[in-house]
This record gives sequence, structure tokens and C-alpha cells, in this order.
Amino acid sequence: MMTYTKGADGRAELVTNGISARDIPDLFTSENNGLDQLKARMREQSKPTYTREEIFGLYCHTSEYIRCPVDMAFAYAANVYCLEEFTFSLRNFNYIGGGIYKGTEALAKSTSIYMRVDSYPDSRVVDHLCAWDQGEELWMRYHFRFLDAMPTVRRAGTIMLWTNCKHPYYDRGVSDVPDYIAHPRARTDRIWVGDVWSSFYAIHNIEAANMKKILEYRFAHA
Repeated sequence: MMTYTKGADGRAELVTNGISARDIPDLFTSENNGLDQLKARMREQSKPTYTREEIFGLYCHTSEYIRCPVDMAFAYAANVYCLEEFTFSLRNFNYIGGGIYKGTEALAKSTSIYMRVDSYPDSRVVDHLCAWDQGEELWMRYHFRFLDAMPTVRRAGTIMLWTNCKHPYYDRGVSDVPDYIAHPRARTDRIWVGDVWSSFYAIHNIEAANMKKILEYRFAHA
């Protein structure tokens, strides 16, 4: 964990590479714009409708409020076997060494998924790092953060934040990929994971709701 000096002395430790922010072009700040300019810019960037690509193009975010203690939610997500419960289709995980588990993916015919779970108790961050077909490069990455809901929204419980990003391997049209991506991606007897990228938000919402139901039920009936 990176640390810095608190107080006025910490300003000297800010990463600047010797370049003042005032020398960086096109920053939109109160030093070079008034409130009228801010309101105009906000109107420009607030549209009544958005395209699907604008919303689900490169990032997929979902979140959920869960009525259980935050440490309970974090510990649950940090255990790889939670995936056999709250996901729609990941099952049968077995440890194969090197921190990696191999399971089955029911979304696609005869498909294995390889998974490593990295967790960080100090920040309650959990990363589910995975890939279809091989464990050499875990390029499908699902990032979770669990927040204590009381100081966040003044409710007892947990706020779960879940994000993943559109890696180039999701796209069938990207040609510069290693053989362990190119060969399985070219299979014609199943879908490729990137084929359903536009539905990731909906799928993750379903699975986030599953996690909420599991944790709330267990906490209420413990």
C-alpha cells in the first residue's frame, strides 16, 4: 500500500513529473472558467438519451445495496466458491495449482473457465481474474469493492460496486491475438464471451441480485 505524508508536506510528494497542472492545456477548472461556462459545459454533456455504445462501450458497472455487514460481504466474494452460488453459469471449481481454479461455464458448450481470486482486506477490494479455455492469461477481470453503507448512505449494510472493462480479446474482429485466444475464439459450435458483451450489464445485474439475496438471507437467518 502506498503511503504519503499527511498535511502540508504531502503536497511536495504529489506525482507531477515536474509539470505544474497550470501548464497542462485544456483543463476545465475554476481558474480558467466561471460558473456560466461550467453550466454550459454541463448542459453539453447532459443528454436526454444515450446510445447503447455510450453506456456499455468500454466499461460495465453495476452496484447493489446489501443488508449484511460489509466484512461478511467481502469475505463471501473473496472465496472462489461463491461463484458457484451467485453467478448464473459458473460451477464445479477445483484447485489446479498456482492460485488458479478450473471450473465449467454453462453459457457455452464444452467450455472451461480458469479463475484466480485476489482480495485486499484493508480496502475490501476483490478481483476475480479469469478466462475461458486457458489459464495462461487471465484477461477477463471482474473488480469488486465493498463499502460500509452506514457512512456512505446512512444505512446499515454494504454497498457493492462491480466493474469490468472490455478487453480487446472480447472482440472477434481483433486479429492480433495469441493462439490460445484465436483458436478457441474461432470455434463455430458455441458463442464467444465477447458476443454477449452488450448484455453484460443485464447479466451482472441478475447476478448482483443473486449475491444480495444470498447474503441477506443468510445474515437474517443466522
